Amino acid sequence: MGQPINIESQAASVAETVAKDGFAIVEAILGRAEIVELASAIAELEEDHPLGRNIFEGERSHRLYSLIAQGRPFEQLAAHPLIVAVLDLLLLPNWLLSNCQSIRLYPGETRQPWHTDSAFYAVPRPSEAPLGISTIWALDAFTEANGATEYLPQSHRWGPEPPTSHPEVTSLAAEMPAGSVLVFDAALWHRGGANDTDATRLCATNQYCQPWLRPQESQLLIAPPEMAERFDDRVRSMLGYSIHPPFIGQVEGKHPLRLVDEPSYRKAKGSDGAAADRSLTDDIVTPQNRPGP
Repeated sequence: MGQPINIESQAASVAETVAKDGFAIVEAILGRAEIVELASAIAELEEDHPLGRNIFEGERSHRLYSLIAQGRPFEQLAAHPLIVAVLDLLLLPNWLLSNCQSIRLYPGETRQPWHTDSAFYAVPRPSEAPLGISTIWALDAFTEANGATEYLPQSHRWGPEPPTSHPEVTSLAAEMPAGSVLVFDAALWHRGGANDTDATRLCATNQYCQPWLRPQESQLLIAPPEMAERFDDRVRSMLGYSIHPPFIGQVEGKHPLRLVDEPSYRKAKGSDGAAADRSLTDDIVTPQNRPGP
């Protein structure tokens, strides 16, 4: 494991910083064994895999998608206790895993275009609450020279205007040691840096979204019920084997966990059923208080 942390207090600090500045860096919370396990699994999957198809993916980059189905290391990273605690503070209950991928920049890779991870949602900026939260895990040390992610502080609060409308804001590079994580609001403007070194730069990145939004990846096809049987309750929930009250995610009017694990469904039934009843009978689902846009 990495450095010992107090999950509750650390999560509160990270969530507060993300809300204020749009990002937070937590250094060295993965241990060496965890880094090696993830890097080895990624390297094996990269064999014979083509490089990126355009300048966004990176023509000198390897991107692997849908990694939640590729083994326990990726499940554990997606459900890292600190990240789960942060997400519980910033997103609604039963938030979802939107994207689970790795990115390796090879020498000579150029900068990405500026972008956000929420641009595909037709919700006016700035949104009252985050539409999603992104994480970038450094499996190599991130430096400005090897393509550390660049970001524009507090840009999650901007309206629809592009970064060129804010020449007064200076970009920062997420320089951090291996085993660290950059956590940021999906509305933050950012880009992958250029790799001007003679070595590769590897990261794993998981993106999460509100439970009423459609994830980027179709997780229920990536991890169908027969695969989801092996996952723990939290991973199942983030994949969409969960309900956003009153009934977003249902199958034939029933909880989707019934397709996977009846005992787990029985555990979830009480709290989810109560939340559904409240949203249907109280003043929660109104034009003013509706959970969504």
